[in-house]
Amino acid sequence: MKPLTLLQMLETKHYNSILQLKLSLIRFKNKGTLFFKEDISGLDFDQPFEFYFSITKGCICYQNAFPIPASFYRRWMMKDTNRLHTLLPYYQSYYETTQEPGEDYFHSLSIFKGEQFIWFYQKKESAENEVDSV
Repeated sequence: MKPLTLLQMLETKHYNSILQLKLSLIRFKNKGTLFFKEDISGLDFDQPFEFYFSITKGCICYQNAFPIPASFYRRWMMKDTNRLHTLLPYYQSYYETTQEPGEDYFHSLSIFKGEQFIWFYQKKESAENEVDSV
């Protein structure tokens, strides 16, 4: 999946208004089933943004976020000494890969705590974390 816009989502006819769409996106993000970095309430209709699903990576061309179930999250996972060891299996499982991201990837992650999933993400996109689309 390429970055989406609110306008593209609205054109699917699943939502009757932009307000209904934004409220749904915020609700799903708070649950942790969807993730996006942007503040959706002020996002322009035609501004592309990265959009992630908790269950599957889909066919995204970027690897800037991944979830772990909230029940598996522990505060010590954010300590620098544990990040690679504890987060790598979740990253590899989500992106269905055995490869490791760049050396600094796990040290630059921020966190978003949803009710069902915790998201680890990079605030800035990195060309290093793009994947060729097939």
